[in-house]
Amino acid sequence: MLNKIKKHLELANKGYFEHMFFAMKIGLMCLWSFITAFVHAINPAWFEYSTSQRIKRMNDVFQKNTRNATDQKDQNEK
Repeated sequence: MLNKIKKHLELANKGYFEHMFFAMKIGLMCLWSFITAFVHAINPAWFEYSTSQRIKRMNDVFQKNTRNATDQKDQNEK
C-alpha cells in the first residue's frame, strides 16, 4: 500500500500534504458544484451558469497541475 501511495505522489509530483490539500480543494469544489447543480435543477433561474463555469475552472486547474507535474518530471530526468 505504501509503495502505491509513494508511486502516486511521485507521478503527481507532490508531497503528501501538498497532494492532500489539492485533493481537498478539488473535493470541496465538486461538492459546491453538486449543490449549485441540485438547486439549479429545482429552480433553473438560480445558479444558471455557476456549475458549468466551476467545472471549466476545475478543468483548468487539472490541466495546469498536469503540465506542471510533466514539466517537473522532464526537468528531473535531464
